[in-house]
Amino acid sequence: MLKPNPRTSWNSKECMPTVAATAYVDESAVIIGDVRIGEEVYVGPVVSLRADEANPIIIGDRCNIQDGVIFHGLMGSSINLGKQISIAHGAVIHGPMKIGDESFVGFNSVVHASTLGKKCFVGHAAAVIGVTLADGKFVPHGSLVDTQEKADALGPVPDTLKHFNEEVVEVNCEFARSYRVMKKSCAGN
Repeated sequence: MLKPNPRTSWNSKECMPTVAATAYVDESAVIIGDVRIGEEVYVGPVVSLRADEANPIIIGDRCNIQDGVIFHGLMGSSINLGKQISIAHGAVIHGPMKIGDESFVGFNSVVHASTLGKKCFVGHAAAVIGVTLADGKFVPHGSLVDTQEKADALGPVPDTLKHFNEEVVEVNCEFARSYRVMKKSCAGN
């Protein structure tokens, strides 16, 4: 469902989401306000992208936002995703946020008030709060990274995971294409 944000004391402008023609948004997803969805993006079932307090939310080309993900942010903040980023099932992305190209955020992770560099990998059920991660940093599964000292001490993405996000991006770009085709053929019946 695409709908405008409400007019509020901090945002008097009502905006509708914009979705590139090559993107796919599942009909059970809720997209509110100034959300800008790029080319070949896949937005899965029961995703919530709320730009009613934070805005805009920008999702770069070839990203995938998987089932049950929530994007929201503090008043006056924004969320900006680069290109070819995977946000896995059940993750929460809370602005202010910036995530660099080709990064991966694992299942049920929370990333809040942070900046992630390019090619970062946040493991499943991890929390990254109020820090900046340099390019190529690895947050192990279940970790809490809530100080810059912890963020700076993180190692590089292990060799076994360096190409994982590429595979996830390709699968989900194919989903975007295939679900769009299926939706068009169902609409024609």
